[in-house]
Amino acid sequence: MPAGPDVSDRLFNHALGTRFEDLPAATIATTRRQILDYLGVAVAGIDAEGCRAVHQMVMAWGGAPTAQLIGYGEKVPAPMAALVNGATGRALELDDVHEQALTHSTVTMVPVALAVGATQGGLSGRDLITAVALGNDLAVRLAIAVRQPLGDGTASRTMSLTYQTATLAGSVVAAKVAGATKDLMADTFGSAYSQLAGNLQGLKEGTLGVRVQQGIASFAAVLAWELARRGISGGRQNLEGGAGWFNAFHGGRFNRPALLDGLGSMFRGDEISVKPYACCKYGHNAISAVAQATALPGFDASRVARIKATIYTQDMWDLLCEPLSVKAAPESFEGPAGVAMAQFSLPYMLAAAAARGTLTTAELTDEARRDPLVMDLMRRVEIINMNKTFSPQELPEPATVTLVLDDGTELSGASSRPIGNPENPMTDEQVVAKFGWCAERLPRTDVRSSSSVRCRWRRWTMCRISSPSPSRDAPGVGPVAWGGCFGPERSPAVPSGPSSVELAI
Repeated sequence: MPAGPDVSDRLFNHALGTRFEDLPAATIATTRRQILDYLGVAVAGIDAEGCRAVHQMVMAWGGAPTAQLIGYGEKVPAPMAALVNGATGRALELDDVHEQALTHSTVTMVPVALAVGATQGGLSGRDLITAVALGNDLAVRLAIAVRQPLGDGTASRTMSLTYQTATLAGSVVAAKVAGATKDLMADTFGSAYSQLAGNLQGLKEGTLGVRVQQGIASFAAVLAWELARRGISGGRQNLEGGAGWFNAFHGGRFNRPALLDGLGSMFRGDEISVKPYACCKYGHNAISAVAQATALPGFDASRVARIKATIYTQDMWDLLCEPLSVKAAPESFEGPAGVAMAQFSLPYMLAAAAARGTLTTAELTDEARRDPLVMDLMRRVEIINMNKTFSPQELPEPATVTLVLDDGTELSGASSRPIGNPENPMTDEQVVAKFGWCAERLPRTDVRSSSSVRCRWRRWTMCRISSPSPSRDAPGVGPVAWGGCFGPERSPAVPSGPSSVELAI
């Protein structure tokens, strides 16, 4: 046990003492985009495989109608709302990611903040932005503080930092939104640690459990607060203690300065990447490289004889390629779980991108996953693993792809910073366009019509979920019916100067 207070003590002081006015202007702008991006992918995910089942389960359980289910319209107990809203946000693999930390965080921080805010009678836009900025910063710091080399096959990564850091940071968000004391925040954090889970097996196998795990992390964070406010105490040495997170889960491989450097002045959620493609972020450079290679006028995917891709770490191979007998087998993409397999299969990503120039939800439908051209191209994929050792700080892992045509012509592309990366960021207009593209995925007939999601862009009241007004909220997607998919060389068409976007369900 450390001689002094656990490092979490400093994290609590920071969270409790930070106000909206303390946030840098760039952090406010970035967090606003992240919240809007989450809302778009969450409303688009309500009809995704697995999410309807989770929604139906929660409705069957019942309970106090406290917090809203985004896109569905009903109110349920706060932990249940976080469960559903976390799962729908992750379902399409379009939620944002910190590439060096290997974490999805916004998709937990927003559902937790909204759910706990509902128990407090509401949440202002400023408080929502503050809570999400703090949560994303903490989740990234916790993940980066864990030392984990990637590659060379000596220590295959098995733990998921996404779900672990989401639960821990989400519990701080829950306590912050609830106006907790430091002791209550510590109890909340302790109860969150007692529920900690998350592994990579579902990603390796391409299961629907991946999206549900995100909801479970969100659920656990809210439940931790509900326990703490009812007097359930939690430990105080949950990070550095002998059985604390760094020792119990990560073998004591802990870089304390990485957790604390710049705390309060540098918000590491600003480094999060927004996703243009509906799949594991590890595959985005490969898809971008294919999009470059196929951008020539008149490109005909049916002429592709070979697709040669070079990747660099065993970690990427383990997640997206192993075993190729499964990850490149057409039958793997059949049935309800086939979409999840496609989202974590590099052979499928390469084939779909070669056939269609991108990989959005349109490339993941039942019909798209049975497309004879995509299946044929997948058999032509060759993946070379350079098996180098990377540190997470060197991510995203670059990719080079060469398409060999039937006459021997070679078309090549390379990518190291796909669109959405902080070094190649989406503009505000592109994020709004992505919201509109996500909205176009919403079902029109059999989803409840009792709610609307309203996002005020560039205003402090970021999100309001309410009953629609018949005179204002006509059926359909209304003013957000624009967009489409965009790749690294394409910018989405968007209305000029939008001050708000609105989605009526």
